[in-house]
Amino acid sequence: MLYRSAPGPTLARLDAPTAVRPTRLAVVADPHVTPWATGTWKVFHRTVERFRMALTEANRLDVDAVAIAGDLTKDGVPQEFDRAAALLEDANAPVLAVPGDHDLPQPADGHRTPPVGTFADRFAGGRYPFVERVAGIDLVGVDTATAGDGPPAVSPTQLDWLESILPGLERPVLLCHHSLTPADGDGPPSTDRIENARELARVLDAGGVELVVSGARHWPGTGALSGVREVTAPATCSLPQAFLHVRIDASGTTVDLIPLADRTGFEEAYAYASDGDAHGQWVANRADQGALHRYPLVDDRPNTAAATGERASSGQ
Repeated sequence: MLYRSAPGPTLARLDAPTAVRPTRLAVVADPHVTPWATGTWKVFHRTVERFRMALTEANRLDVDAVAIAGDLTKDGVPQEFDRAAALLEDANAPVLAVPGDHDLPQPADGHRTPPVGTFADRFAGGRYPFVERVAGIDLVGVDTATAGDGPPAVSPTQLDWLESILPGLERPVLLCHHSLTPADGDGPPSTDRIENARELARVLDAGGVELVVSGARHWPGTGALSGVREVTAPATCSLPQAFLHVRIDASGTTVDLIPLADRTGFEEAYAYASDGDAHGQWVANRADQGALHRYPLVDDRPNTAAATGERASSGQ
């Protein structure tokens, strides 16, 4: 299984993107930070601990940026944002975040959730979409969560912006919360795919985007659509409690899983998922089906592991 007592497995080895200047990203998804909630399949009472560990590991890996793929908070309560921001002060690298549904105002909220503009000001340099140079790549962030009461989508304004800006960028990588591609196998019983995914993929492919990193599913995976590869990050809060270490260099892109919980923490999260709602049980079933032992999911460079001594699968 995926414990902190052993190195995490390689999720994917990709031919592209490449970068002349080596670039390392920590992609952290679905922390759901809350200072007071407990229980559920998202293991709310461990969210602060797991997010802190993710940032500590990102510092150890000396990444060039921490990219947060949405749902930074449990419910968008101001105190949750304050707690997350305080934890982020310990990050050595720049932090760039896109919002998830839980970070934005919802009709059923019994509290005042700050608007998306405030989230952007605090965690993304002031706007969506954004583009920031990170070492050898251009990290592009879009907001897929501000879609009213409908399914997640990238707004026409953002699509127009992407069409205009992408051709002038060098090695663009897209960061978003919701997924571009379907889940591996039977997907989780919740709506988490971008409604206008095909239109977005067409724009990304035409603009030279070779990699999308996303969250929302709470499980690591890969997919491809219209020539664009996607890697989905696991959640830090719930099983399997990990984040992605994305390394881009002249040979291609390597994506490793970095575990955040020891065996006791893994087993606790598994128990909560098994007794959770339909999505939590889907996560537990993925573990039961041995999904954590079938890595890498994609290997465009099968000789790399043998040549460099890299691990090819978990084996834990």
